Amino acid sequence: MFEIEKKYRLPPEQRPLLEKRLVERYGAARRLREEDVHGFTSAQKHYLRLRTSGESTKLIAKGPTQLSSDGIRIRPEYEVPIEGAAFEAARHLVELLTIEPLPAMRRTRSVWKIAEQAEIVIDDLDALPDQPFVELEVLGTDRESAQATIRSFEGELGLDPAWQEVKSYAQILVDIPSPSQEVAANPQENVMND
Repeated sequence: MFEIEKKYRLPPEQRPLLEKRLVERYGAARRLREEDVHGFTSAQKHYLRLRTSGESTKLIAKGPTQLSSDGIRIRPEYEVPIEGAAFEAARHLVELLTIEPLPAMRRTRSVWKIAEQAEIVIDDLDALPDQPFVELEVLGTDRESAQATIRSFEGELGLDPAWQEVKSYAQILVDIPSPSQEVAANPQENVMND
């Protein structure tokens, strides 16, 4: 199974218009609160994630990403539901196999199901509260058909290709400066006047 997706940094002023279009076409969104613990498990950027979403938990493995010329990301993906006491074992497995830990990701996700294996989501990351993201996602084995679906919905929903974001959320979170990095970058702004 492949995850085929395209991500956008949605200008905040465009959000109400996009949500209106989505509600008119697909009804109310399903809202989820998600938290990921994850990291890379190899130099080839294989990825292991433990995701808690509402009442469910999944162990997710993803292979390296291939990027099409128009920014569509394609990668193999495998999901295993985790129940009850298996959560702690799965968390330890992620920690044990991770060679490069990544920041935890917390987000609120609004999901519109648009087809059997396709959805449009608006993500609000806790770490970037003023920057919504949109993802068009298709799960399947037919890459060409999935990419055509994404291109079709991109045009139908008025998503500007200039808003495209090719980085994963993990990469975006790594790039956010910590408060100590901001202090070091601007020492004059942090001097107290007596």
